[in-house]
Amino acid sequence: MKKYKSLIHILGLMLLMSILTSCVNAGLRVINKLGKSGEFQVITDVAYGDNAENKLDIYIPTSKPIKATIVFFYGGCWGNCTDYTKSDYLFVADTLSKQGYAVVIPNYRQYPDVKFNAIIQDATLAVKWSIEHIKEYGVEDDQLFLMGHSSGAHIAAMLTDNEQFLGNQLSHIKGFVGLAGPYDFYPFTDDYMYDLFSPENDYFNALPINFVNGNEPPHLLLHGLKDNTVFLHNPNNLEKKLQANSVEVKKILLEKISHAKILVSISKPFRKNSPVLKHIVKFVDKYSN
Repeated sequence: MKKYKSLIHILGLMLLMSILTSCVNAGLRVINKLGKSGEFQVITDVAYGDNAENKLDIYIPTSKPIKATIVFFYGGCWGNCTDYTKSDYLFVADTLSKQGYAVVIPNYRQYPDVKFNAIIQDATLAVKWSIEHIKEYGVEDDQLFLMGHSSGAHIAAMLTDNEQFLGNQLSHIKGFVGLAGPYDFYPFTDDYMYDLFSPENDYFNALPINFVNGNEPPHLLLHGLKDNTVFLHNPNNLEKKLQANSVEVKKILLEKISHAKILVSISKPFRKNSPVLKHIVKFVDKYSN
């Protein structure tokens, strides 16, 4: 039995290495295949807007009462780094639905087809659709959490911290979970993220930290100390801004966790001992009624 467990551990480490290095697509296929047998019902390609990319998948737990809904935004440099879609993140829904959460994963238009203004418009529509229609799937509409990884965390933070997008519907959002999110940085080069919200291409408008005013729901900021993609000042600075505005915030810095591993660690091979998942569950359960 001990040899068997050691073999499983070695295979798991090999899988993790393939995901974190050059074989990312192969690694995602493996962990998604493991997640396909999850305890959920999935409704795919639900339209939330008029564009072809405006589709989302809904995962409904079948083995546990539904405690809350998590709308998850995947990353990939807003489309500049990867061409992943919602189906590549089935493993996220598998893990979260097992905890009793309904999960919504939207696609959205990406760069270079569109720029940031259109991306955030799509994300806003996806969340508003979730608020207005999630009850049709047996889920309460005022128990939503926004969650994202990397640039997906940036998108989710924009919707959580900038009231202009959700307006009064922000009251339905019970919390924000950011995994390795860039909240306070200026990465935009040339036309990468131009066409923001003003003809002057004012980068101020693309930074979630600049809109915190005290009306935000609680935040959970998870960040790996081995993250060499999104630097530590992002969660540190957002935490300070939230605290200065009396917003509840919990920042967790995780040792030996890289930019990719913070998300991969919640997949089926690794989630049993994942500190990332434990912190997410503790946070969502605390702030859902």
